[in-house]
Amino acid sequence: MRYLSSIITLLLIILSEFSYGQYYDTGQDPASLKWMQIKTDRFTVIYPKQYGDQGIEFARTLEESYNRITSVFPDRKFRIPVVIHNFTTQSNGYVAWAPRRMEIYPTPEQNSIPLNPVKYLTIHELTHVMQMESLERGFTKGASFLFGEQFPGVVASLLPLWYLEGDAVYAESVLTESGRGRSPAFHKQLKAISAGRGSMFSYDKIVNGSFRHFVPDHYSSGFHITSWSKYRYGSDLWNDALRLTGNLPFTLNPVNLSLLSTSGVTRKKLFSEAYDTLGVIWKNELATNGSMPYPSLNPPKGRRYISYHSPVKISNTGYVAVRTSMGSPPAIVLIDTEKSRVKKLHSPGQIYPYILSQGRSSVVWVERKNDPRWNNRNYSVIMHMDTRNGKVRQIGRKTRYMAAAVSPDGTTIAASVNSIDNRNSLVFIDISTGMAGQAFTVPGNAYIQKPRWSEDGKEVTFISLTEKGEGIVSFNVNNHAFSTLIEENTDDYQDAFIRNDSLFFVSSRSGTENIYVMSPEKTITRLTASRFGATGFIVDGGKLIFSDYTSHGNDISITDIGSGYEAPSSRSDPSGFISGHDKTVADAIPIVEKNYEPVPYRKFSHLFRFHSWLPFYADLNEITADPLAITPGLTLMSQNTLSTLQTTVGYEYSEKMHRLHSRITWKGWYPVFESEIDYGEDNYIHKLSERIDDPDIINPGMYVAGRAYLPLRFSSGGYIQYFQPSLSFYYANNYIFLKEQGIYDRGQTQLSGRLYFSNYKRSSVRDIYPRFAQIADINYSFYPFEKTIFGSFMTLRTALYVPGLFQNNVIRLKYEWDLQDVEKIPLMNRIDLPRGYRDISSEDLMVFSGSYDAPLVYPDLGILGVVYLTRIRTSLFYDYASGKGNYHLSRENGRVLTEYYEAGTETFSSFGVEMLADFHLFRFPYTLSAGARASWVSGADSPFTEILFSIDVFGMNIGRLGPR
Repeated sequence: MRYLSSIITLLLIILSEFSYGQYYDTGQDPASLKWMQIKTDRFTVIYPKQYGDQGIEFARTLEESYNRITSVFPDRKFRIPVVIHNFTTQSNGYVAWAPRRMEIYPTPEQNSIPLNPVKYLTIHELTHVMQMESLERGFTKGASFLFGEQFPGVVASLLPLWYLEGDAVYAESVLTESGRGRSPAFHKQLKAISAGRGSMFSYDKIVNGSFRHFVPDHYSSGFHITSWSKYRYGSDLWNDALRLTGNLPFTLNPVNLSLLSTSGVTRKKLFSEAYDTLGVIWKNELATNGSMPYPSLNPPKGRRYISYHSPVKISNTGYVAVRTSMGSPPAIVLIDTEKSRVKKLHSPGQIYPYILSQGRSSVVWVERKNDPRWNNRNYSVIMHMDTRNGKVRQIGRKTRYMAAAVSPDGTTIAASVNSIDNRNSLVFIDISTGMAGQAFTVPGNAYIQKPRWSEDGKEVTFISLTEKGEGIVSFNVNNHAFSTLIEENTDDYQDAFIRNDSLFFVSSRSGTENIYVMSPEKTITRLTASRFGATGFIVDGGKLIFSDYTSHGNDISITDIGSGYEAPSSRSDPSGFISGHDKTVADAIPIVEKNYEPVPYRKFSHLFRFHSWLPFYADLNEITADPLAITPGLTLMSQNTLSTLQTTVGYEYSEKMHRLHSRITWKGWYPVFESEIDYGEDNYIHKLSERIDDPDIINPGMYVAGRAYLPLRFSSGGYIQYFQPSLSFYYANNYIFLKEQGIYDRGQTQLSGRLYFSNYKRSSVRDIYPRFAQIADINYSFYPFEKTIFGSFMTLRTALYVPGLFQNNVIRLKYEWDLQDVEKIPLMNRIDLPRGYRDISSEDLMVFSGSYDAPLVYPDLGILGVVYLTRIRTSLFYDYASGKGNYHLSRENGRVLTEYYEAGTETFSSFGVEMLADFHLFRFPYTLSAGARASWVSGADSPFTEILFSIDVFGMNIGRLGPR
C-alpha cells in the first residue's frame, strides 16, 4: 500500500502542477454574459453572445485547421468543447484534459507574426489535442476507464514539455503561410546564446531553466529539437513515441525507448545533434552575412543579462527605455549617456510588449488592467508620464487600447482599439483631458499594430495584420484617408515611421530583424546589419538609435544613416530545419463553407461534468501531505466547461465504517460559495475530565462547512493588491458533556468573519519573496449556540517585507496575535509558535518573527538527469512569543490532552537557520524546495532539527473552511 500511495501521490502532484493535467481552472467570465454554442463535426464552440459572427468564423477556422493537422497526425475521432474568452485583451490558448477542453483568448497581440491570429491559435492548440488524443490507446485507454480523463494527463507528463510546445510551433509553421518557426524574432535568443556566447547551454539547463543565466522558453528550444528530429529521422518519429507512451506508460521512460528503437537516439542526443548543427550554421552566417556590432549608449552590463527596449530621446544626453532583467522587475529608466548611468523613473504595471512613444515632454505606453473579480476579463489603458516632473497618470479605465503613440507636439495620442467583437479602429485622444475623439474603422478590419506619428505630425503609420499577412498602412490626419505603403505579405514587420516622405521600418526579410528605409520612389535600402536583431528604433537627425539584441539582452545602440546595404530581393527564412518543407499543403486545404447556426448555451443545464474518478477514496487536499491518506472506496470529480462549478464526491470504507464526503465550489457569481460535508467519521466525545458514561446513542460524526467570499484583485503601477472578505460557518455533531445540566451537548456551530489584504511589488525571476509587501489578516469567530462551552476567538496576522542588504535579499517581519475567551474548552491557536515549540495553546498569544532570506549560489548542477539544482538559499530567523494562560498539551492515541495549565505569562523564543535547495526532479517542469531547519530554543542544550520539503508560497494561506 505504501508503494501504491507514493505512486499516486507523485501522479497527483504532477496533475496539479502540469498544465495539461488535472483541474486546470483558467478563471471565470462575467456572470452577466449570455453564451452561444455551435456544434461542428468535432467541436462544440462556446462563446459569449457579444462575440457575434466571429464565433461562426472561428468554428469554420477550427474545422479547416483540423484538416491541416491530419496531414502530420493520424486522423482521430473526438469531440471537444472549445471555450472562447473574448473579453480579455491578450492572445493565448490552453488545452486541459481534466476535463478535456480547449480555451481560447482570441484578441490579437501587438507582437504578432504575419498570420491570422485565429488560424495560428487553432493550429497550435489543436496540435495539443492531437498529442493527447494519440495517447488514448493501449494501457492508457484501459486505465482511463478506471481513472477517467485525468489519467491521460498523468501520461502526458512523461512527454518532454519542449516536445509538446515545440511540436505545436512546428505545426503552425509548416501548415500555415507563416508561424513562429519562420519568424527571426522567435529564434534570436537561442541564436545569440549559441553564436554569441560560443556554445549552447546544456540539455538540463535548457529543460529546467536557470536563475544564473537567461534561458529561452521551451517553445523556441523545443521547436528546434522537434523540427531537427523530423528533418533527420522522419515525421513518424514522434507519432511512434506517442503510440508507445500511450501503450506502455508504466515503462516510465517510453519516449526514450521509442526513440532508441526507431532512430537509435535519446531526447538528450536529439538536443545535441540539433544545436551542434545549428551552432555551425549560425556561426557561418555571422561570418558571411556582413553583420556587425554597434556601439551602445547604455552603461556596460558585464556578464549580467539586462535588456533595454524601445528607446525614446528626451534630451541631448537622455534616453528613456524599458529595462528588463533577471534580478529586477521591469522598469522605465533614464539612460544618461554623458554620465554613463541609469536611473529608474517608474515601475510600470503589466506592460507587454515593451513599447514607448514620446512627444515633447510626454511619454506614453499601454498597460493591461485586471478586472477585480473576473479572471477572463481585463482591459488595456494608456499610461502617460510627464518627463518634466516624473508624474504618471492613467488615460482610460475600462478601455481596450491595444497600442498608443503620442504626436510630436505632445498634444494628441493615436491609439489602436479592438472591440469585444473584434472590430478594429484608430482613435485620437486629447492628451490633456484623456477624452477620445472620432474613431476611424480600418479598411478590411485590419488589426492595428504599433502606430507611430510621422516626424511632421501629419500622418500615423502602423503595421496592418490581415488574412494575407502583415503590411504597412498610413493614415492622413487631415483628410482621414488610409493609404497602403506596403501590401500585406508574409514578411514580419515590427515598426514603421515616416520622415521626409521616406518610410523607415523594421523587417525580417533578410532572415534577421533589421531597419530599412523606402524612398518616395519605392527604392528599399537596408540600414543596419545587426547580428541577431534590431528593433525599437528612433531617427535622430542623421543617426539611428535602436535596440540591438545580444546574448546579454538588448543594448541601446547608435549608428549613422549612411548609404546602407542592398535589400534582399526575396524573403529569407531564419536558419532551421523547416525551410525545405513544402508549404503548399496549407493551400491545398479546402475552405470550410458550412453554414453554422448558433444556439443558446444554457449555463444551468451544464453544471456538472464528471470527468475523472478514482477506484478508492483520496482527499486531494491531504494526500500530498500524507501519502497514506487513501482508503477503499470511490472518488468522483466534476468541473463544468465554464469552470464555474467544481465538485468532488467520495465514499470510503475505513475502520469498518462507511463514510461519505462532498466538496462543492460555485464561482459563477460575484461572490464565491464553497461547502463541504463529511459524514460517518468517528464522533468526538468530550467529557471535560468527568467520569461519566458515554451517550446512550452515538450518531456517526458529521461535519458541515460553508464559506462565501469575494476574491478581489487590483493593481497599481508595479504593485498588486488582493482583498478578500469572507463569512463562514461550520457545524460538527460532537458530544460535549455539560456538568451543570448533566447532559451532552450534541452539536456545535461556529461562525467566522475574515478580512484578508495584501499589497506586494511585482517580483523578478530571482526574487525569493517580493521586495516590498504588506499583509493584514483579521479573523473573528464565535459559537452563537454554545457560548457556555466555547468563547470567541480573535486573530490578527500582519507581515512586512522590505529589501535586504543586497539584490534579491529580503527581510520578513511578522507580528501575529491570538486572543480567545475560553469558557470550558480551549481551541488550538491559529498562529504558529516560535519554531522549535509545539503542543502549547494560549489564551492570549503574541508572536513576533523576523527573518533574513538570501540566495547563496546558483549552481545549475545536473546529476544523471535525476536532479537538477538551480539555487541554494538560506534564511536566518528569530522568533519571540509571549503567551498568557497557556495550556501545555500532550498527545495520546491521536488526541490532544491538557497536561497542565499555566495561568501567568510565559515567553518562548528561538533562533536558527534554514538551508534550502531549489531543484527539479526527473526534468519535470516545476521547482521543488527541500532542506533542513535548525532551531535553538531558549533554555535547550541542542538545536531542534526538522526536514523541510515544500513549494514555497508567498503570503498567508487563506486556508480551509473552518477548524476540524
